[in-house]
Amino acid sequence: MRAFSILLFILVCQGVHAQPERETLLSINAQLDEAVVKKNIAVLEKYYADDFVFTHGTGFVEGKASWIKNVANPNTYFVSRAQDSTTVELHDDVALVIGKIEITRKEKDKNIAYGIWYIRVYRKRSDLWQMISHRTTREWHT
Repeated sequence: MRAFSILLFILVCQGVHAQPERETLLSINAQLDEAVVKKNIAVLEKYYADDFVFTHGTGFVEGKASWIKNVANPNTYFVSRAQDSTTVELHDDVALVIGKIEITRKEKDKNIAYGIWYIRVYRKRSDLWQMISHRTTREWHT
């Protein structure tokens, strides 16, 4: 019984320690989608790792520079990117953030609404969580 109590104590302590990291990751994850909408390139540069890989729902793959250039393009305009059902799975200095985003993008004179389910991988480097991968796993259009 004593061994079980010690094990339970250790697991609870690990969970308590992990909670601030989860909150930090959820915050960064939301900041990145807000930065895409606001075209805040400084935030994108900070939180996308140099080796970031973005796999779109179409299968198109691009890196950090290409994605940021796309976001910065004055002809690209995201109206909103609303997070939903987001969870964090921690593994030391690597984390999976899984969720969905409802996106509205302006194209010419009309808004296009769609949603995606995604898996994002973050890695903690020099005390900073950075996204190293975004993979859209499912997409739907409204």
